[in-house]
Amino acid sequence: MFRILIGLFIIGSSLANTVFHSGVPMPDGRIVGGETTNIREYPHQISMRYRGNHRCGGSIYNRNTIVSAAHCVNTLADASNLTIYIGTNNIFFPTGQELAVRKFVIHDNYRTINNDYDAALLFLDGDIEYNENAQPIELATERPENDTPVLVTGWGTTTEGGYLASELQKVEVNIVENSACKSAYSILLTSRMLCAGVTGGGKDACQGDSGGPLIFENKLLGIVSWGTGCARPNYPGVYASVPELRSWIEETAKQSENLGKIEFL
Repeated sequence: MFRILIGLFIIGSSLANTVFHSGVPMPDGRIVGGETTNIREYPHQISMRYRGNHRCGGSIYNRNTIVSAAHCVNTLADASNLTIYIGTNNIFFPTGQELAVRKFVIHDNYRTINNDYDAALLFLDGDIEYNENAQPIELATERPENDTPVLVTGWGTTTEGGYLASELQKVEVNIVENSACKSAYSILLTSRMLCAGVTGGGKDACQGDSGGPLIFENKLLGIVSWGTGCARPNYPGVYASVPELRSWIEETAKQSENLGKIEFL
């Protein structure tokens, strides 16, 4: 799961320090202010690998489909160098299952300028074998109330510019009211996004966490997307809102499944 710096976009003086993240690998990536956890607690969590190196996170949707962020794959020509590790705690010495990615589909409306519609589906070249370390996650249908505690998991940084965590991390943050989030990010924020953080900063997703899950009541509520730095006061993390993107995820997964059956006859 990688939130990765790609540049500064200035849209008015209030946004001069807004940093966006792409899916290009760099040696960063652990949850800020979190703690070590176990894949058995979050068996939907996967590690997306590019040429063998951890690139982003993601969540198991079904036996051959992963939900992740569009910005994790939008710079890639194809899926030929992508693999998925499933059911592992340690990303440097992974265990569990490894499957190649057959193809990926990015949301048609994805915009690089502000990571709007930041969702992608990865279709695997084989089926995931479900066990206690590998399970799908249900999609959330509603955004919880403001200040509701939610969880982020990943192998992402304890500080900006740090190093990958070897073991899976988790951190609890709170849903931030859209108006408060807009005071930080202004016109960059859209209805396809939701914000989560803590008062005063100190807890957040960071580089390496992109594409991974924001979880509420064991459902996928958000996809780690972007933010200004990591865990900074008054700058919550921004997530692609799964309730807003749910229909696209379900329809695209179904269409691809049907096409796949035709492709391999």
